[in-house]
Amino acid sequence: MPALLLLGAILTATGWFFGQPWWRRRRRLALAAQPFPARWQQWLYERTDLTQQLPPMLLRQLQGLIRIFVHEKRFVGCNGLTVTEEMRVVIAAYACLLLVNRPDVPRVHFYDELMSILVYPTAFVVRETQHLGHGVVREGPRILSGQAWNAQRILLSWEDIEEGMRTGHNVVLHEFAHYLDMEDESMDGAPRLGSRRAYQQWAGVFWAEYERLRADLEAGRPTFLNPYAASEPAEFFAVVTEAFYRQGRELERQHPGLYEQLRRYYRVDPARWPAFTEPA
Repeated sequence: MPALLLLGAILTATGWFFGQPWWRRRRRLALAAQPFPARWQQWLYERTDLTQQLPPMLLRQLQGLIRIFVHEKRFVGCNGLTVTEEMRVVIAAYACLLLVNRPDVPRVHFYDELMSILVYPTAFVVRETQHLGHGVVREGPRILSGQAWNAQRILLSWEDIEEGMRTGHNVVLHEFAHYLDMEDESMDGAPRLGSRRAYQQWAGVFWAEYERLRADLEAGRPTFLNPYAASEPAEFFAVVTEAFYRQGRELERQHPGLYEQLRRYYRVDPARWPAFTEPA
């Protein structure tokens, strides 16, 4: 009898382990099919610049992904902030925009490792250690509007999210681009691309553009891309992701090769969206 009980426990655990992905996919598809709440749509219209830009088909996809994200992810208010339903929807909208039109989403590759989003009322202070080379290490505080802490936690400043429509800097797009960058086990400016050829093409374009930006800044020439993109390859990818979604036409005009690589990766073409409006 004990042997039978042990065998039953093993079979139950095995079935649970291998059944989890199947059950998760089924639950996600069911959530995506549910009607999108009217108040959520109103928040998208009032608090983001998505509704006015997205073609109807992509907007419907986005709405389904938002439902899944809000249901699955844990939002934690920090420094006394209470995270409201509206905040969760706005953050989910920008995060899910990066996954719209991807053929394997939401069944898999839907921020699966991400457990929680920590939301601060304003910019927050973290203590960082920087290795400057030749054995030199610098430690000290740093003020941030967002941080992809690791694949399981992302930190965001709500004040900076709200100001994004005015400033053009979208901290959610930026930090979730870092998450995508980490999906291949390293944050190096190259997300998971699927083939050796794709990596070679990506590297050829991105390294050339990265070095071009650094050279322009060193020479004092004006640049379309935010100078912060030149700090390291991971930041370059996050910054150009912001530009791709928010200033797609100008990015395509000034950096066509870069735009094309992002278009292939994200599988959308913001410069062609009929209602696209560039931020001031």
